[in-house]
Amino acid sequence: MKSKPERPDSDMSGTPRRSNMGRPPRVSAQAIIETAIDIGLEQVTLKQVADRLGVVTSALYRHVQNREELVRLAAFRLMLSRNLPQPGDKVLAHWAVLATGYAESLFGALTSEPQLINELMEGRLGPEVEIDFLEQFLAALAQHGIREAEGIRLYRKIAMLTIGAAVGAVAVNAAESKNMPRGSAVEAVLAERKGSELPHVRRALKEYLNLDRQQWRPALNDFLKSFAVATGQTLPRSVSRMLQ
Repeated sequence: MKSKPERPDSDMSGTPRRSNMGRPPRVSAQAIIETAIDIGLEQVTLKQVADRLGVVTSALYRHVQNREELVRLAAFRLMLSRNLPQPGDKVLAHWAVLATGYAESLFGALTSEPQLINELMEGRLGPEVEIDFLEQFLAALAQHGIREAEGIRLYRKIAMLTIGAAVGAVAVNAAESKNMPRGSAVEAVLAERKGSELPHVRRALKEYLNLDRQQWRPALNDFLKSFAVATGQTLPRSVSRMLQ
């Protein structure tokens, strides 16, 4: 009786085949990302990560498609955690300092690696990337008396504001890199229209062309003020000055 041929590690399209369906995965996304960070993102390979975790390389494909995606996810985790207090650190003077650090880290990560915006839009920056950071964030807020539900609302609103700001900044950077300054493009559009058209835009043209990449910071300041009032607190002047 002939023995059955072994199943290939991938299907006809080259996509790694997931074996043992229904069983818990042998390795988690968290372990993969943390191992990559521990090895060092400049030289890390999937084989190095697999060897360190004691699994075959194909086991990693449950969570990452290739080395490039692994490095992006790990870099995103690092950037987010950059301004978070570490275990043993003293309590920050005010929760708004922590919130500002989160916003700055997120903005910095997305503008320095625009590909992360695509990952976010495609739904590939899921819970496995952010949930450990979120736990640290909520734990730090709890030291200031902010309950978890309030912390989640703060986290999400900061993310919405900052992601929008990052998308705008990336768009401006891309246009400038292609020698397509927005001011010239807008003026060209207006020149094609009658002088009587778009009167409101023309009157506010100076403000419309103000593309300061840091405009989101005063908006964050306004939001943090409102959050502080809603929780019966006052935003320190030092934080407001930092966001001007």
